[in-house]
Amino acid sequence: MKKTLLGTIILVALVLAVLALPALAQGPANLVQNGSFEDGFVEGLGVANNWEHFASGNVDPGFYDDTWSLVVADGEHAQLIELIDSTATDTYAGIYQTVGVTQGQAYRLTFKGLVRSTEGNVNDSGWGYRMQYAIDQTGNTDWQAVSNWVELPWDEEPRTAPANGTAYVMHTEVTTFTATSDSVTLFFRAWKKWASAGEGNYDLDAVELIPVDATVTNTALPETGGTQAQKSNWGAIAGGASAGILVLLLAGAFINQKRRREES
Repeated sequence: MKKTLLGTIILVALVLAVLALPALAQGPANLVQNGSFEDGFVEGLGVANNWEHFASGNVDPGFYDDTWSLVVADGEHAQLIELIDSTATDTYAGIYQTVGVTQGQAYRLTFKGLVRSTEGNVNDSGWGYRMQYAIDQTGNTDWQAVSNWVELPWDEEPRTAPANGTAYVMHTEVTTFTATSDSVTLFFRAWKKWASAGEGNYDLDAVELIPVDATVTNTALPETGGTQAQKSNWGAIAGGASAGILVLLLAGAFINQKRRREES
């Protein structure tokens, strides 16, 4: 009877430890709605749900649900912005989303993407197709009032097929900041510098904003490039494993206490 009870307690402890792992491994929730672009797009518009769009007055941009696996970083969908056949210089189009935050809290913004063009490289286009982002700490939604645009080091690639014939370079950008108000607006915009018939395709995916340790300062981490890779979450998994061990220790303490009572 005692052995049966002991085995049952150990089994329950193991089950609880396993159940604790997935919950802890998830980590902080992404504050960006539809940041992976898997939750649909506005029909007839091509802009992802929960996002707003904008464009300069001298261009007729295209917004699309991109499902081409070579340009999707996470899941099966990415936001595609298209600038084509411009008769004016400096044409822009983009998307934005306002997110509620806590003043004084540090956050990490991560996103992925790439730029493709008819010319296929910066030398032939004269660096004509660029992508930028901005974090407005006031929650402003007017893209023309933004002054802190950051140009991404994402050099354009051939529009219809990878240069190496296998895979595009999927870039990742990571930056951290401390919120100075209760809302921030995340802006992403495509930029076509020159008046030409050339086409620029700008893909954005896996946009994530999460709270991080308060010791983080306002700094941009190095941009990294590479083919698509799976996200690593070893830290969270380790935390889940620690919780499992704790459950087992508590179970052991309970068993020892029961034995002492029986012996006394």
